[in-house]
Amino acid sequence: MTPATVDLSQVDSTVRAQVLQTLSASGLSEQLFVGHVYRLFAQGQFSLLDLLGPNAESLAAIQELEEGRGVISASVDDLFADLHAID
Repeated sequence: MTPATVDLSQVDSTVRAQVLQTLSASGLSEQLFVGHVYRLFAQGQFSLLDLLGPNAESLAAIQELEEGRGVISASVDDLFADLHAID
């Protein structure tokens, strides 16, 4: 694949049709959209986490914190001592 070619054959046709409809309604083409995402990624304003979101382990940790079951350390040294105690 060259930088000017993007293979979208693996994208579900229904999803792609929805994206194209939304882009068209916004006055954008698929090519402009992909180019914009590339620029944002290159400039560090967009990351893969923006697309993927947190994994199951991170979601569980977030839920734990929201439920007040997180660990509070008095200092950075205490935090690292706790982290290394698990090893």
